[in-house]
Amino acid sequence: MQAMRFSEAGRAEIIEILNPVPNAGEVVVKVRAAGICASDIAAFQGKHDVRRLPLIGGHEVAGEIVAVGPGVHERVIGDRVGVEPYATCGVCPFCRRGDSQQCLARRTLGVGDWTGAFAEYVAVSERMCHVLPPGMSWEEAAALEPFCVGLHAVRRASLRGGETVAIVGVGAIGLMTLLATRCYAPRWVCTMDPCSLKREVSLRCGADLALDPDVGNPVEQVLAATDGLGADVVFLAVASDSALRQAAQMCRRMGQFVVIASFFTGALELRQIVARERTVIGSFGSTVDEFALAIRLWERGNLPHLSSLLTERIRLTDAPSVVAAMARGEKTDSIKVIITFG
Repeated sequence: MQAMRFSEAGRAEIIEILNPVPNAGEVVVKVRAAGICASDIAAFQGKHDVRRLPLIGGHEVAGEIVAVGPGVHERVIGDRVGVEPYATCGVCPFCRRGDSQQCLARRTLGVGDWTGAFAEYVAVSERMCHVLPPGMSWEEAAALEPFCVGLHAVRRASLRGGETVAIVGVGAIGLMTLLATRCYAPRWVCTMDPCSLKREVSLRCGADLALDPDVGNPVEQVLAATDGLGADVVFLAVASDSALRQAAQMCRRMGQFVVIASFFTGALELRQIVARERTVIGSFGSTVDEFALAIRLWERGNLPHLSSLLTERIRLTDAPSVVAAMARGEKTDSIKVIITFG
């Protein structure tokens, strides 16, 4: 089968490798759609702390089960499935309390020697596979994983409805967070991003206000729109020092500041947190329950804008050049690139 391998920093190539064979409890999924994540671009650049080269990445995936291994009971050949990217133990303290994203033995699809979704077939545990509802496209199904990242952040903030919310950075994850936020009936939502297209998309997806961080004073604009208080909850979905400082200042006293972006460096004056008693919450990945919840939300019609975030569809053979362009910053107007397979 064909696969895209990141062989060294800055080099992606299409190679031929053997088709996977399922082990006990595993299925083989013929990949129909796979999303390209910012973490994949960091891996391509040789800058990711976990996705170390060489590797065949890809963890946003949907496809059809074409083979089952011994001991598989719940999935059958022909099932259309969305695939969680994590294999978890199910028995550690975090798994037992429902926080599988923090599993002590967690493995991630497309990391290390586990061939990811940038290939024609992947072998995964049957427990990672969720049967898709009729009518959900392969591309939407591949977008369930990044949506779940936003959904997890919203659930970490315990939104109950009626809150004021600011989302700083509306790339794919920020916009997915916006879609998840709208499922919980906020009173008012503001987004902030330097890209005019992404601001426009955020307005179409339900934001009440979209701000350019380089025009005027966005912190003052958020304060003015919230009676001088600031937003009840602020989500930070971009790893930028300036965005970090602005996001913290947008958060009201005793509000919640949820950090989704992966910062490998960064500086924040902690007095901004201490003096105003803001709560900082880290948000990472998603849980098994949230993947199932995302499917239910789609079935209920709560995600009408999900497909509009899938802005570019490419073939696997075109993926190396597209990944290189993304790494060079040439795809700033693109939100979610999906590799489609025949």
